[in-house]
Amino acid sequence: MSIDERHEELRNRAEQVVNFSPQEIKNITPEEIQRLFYDLQVYQIELQMQNDELQKTQLELSQANNRYSFIYHCLPIGIVILDHLGFIEQINHAFAKMLGVKSALLVKKHFSKFIFEEDKNIFIQRFEPIFKSPEGKFMQLRLQNDSKVSPVLIQCNVYDESDNISSDTNLKQRKIVFSITDLSGITVGQ
Repeated sequence: MSIDERHEELRNRAEQVVNFSPQEIKNITPEEIQRLFYDLQVYQIELQMQNDELQKTQLELSQANNRYSFIYHCLPIGIVILDHLGFIEQINHAFAKMLGVKSALLVKKHFSKFIFEEDKNIFIQRFEPIFKSPEGKFMQLRLQNDSKVSPVLIQCNVYDESDNISSDTNLKQRKIVFSITDLSGITVGQ
C-alpha cells in the first residue's frame, strides 16, 4: 500500500468516524478504537516528520538565497535586468555605484535615461533585435549620470522564467540581463 493510498484510507476512516452519530460511536469496538488511535498517532508522526523536512528545506533555500544575493551584489560588474520595453526591474550594487545613485532610484526607470545622449540612438536601434535574440550580443556605449560619463561594455543574456518563448506575448514576459563592465579604468597595452 502506497503512502497516498494509506493517507486516503485514513482520511476515509476518519470521515466515517466523524459522520457517526453518538449512538453509532458507542458501537465501535475497543479494538477499532485502538487501531484508529494507533493510525492517528502514526499519521501525526508522519506529519511532524514532513513538517521537519519542509522547515529544513526552507532553511536551506533561505541560506542559498542569501549566498546568491551576496554574490550578485558583490560582483565587480553591473547587472541590470530589463523588461521588454527597456525599463529597469532589478540591479545590483555595482551598477548603482557606477552611476553614483541609490539602487531604489534606478528601478522602474528606462535604461536609456542613463545613456550618454550621443549613444542613445545606438541603444534604441539595437534594443529590440537584441531583446529578441540576446545571446552572445554586445554593445559598447557610454553611461552618464550628471556630469560623469563612463564608457561601458554591455553583454546581453536572456532571463526567461518561462520554458517556452514562441510568441510575441511570451516575449513580453521575457527579461534581458545586461552585464555591464566599466571601461573607464581600462587601458590597452602599447
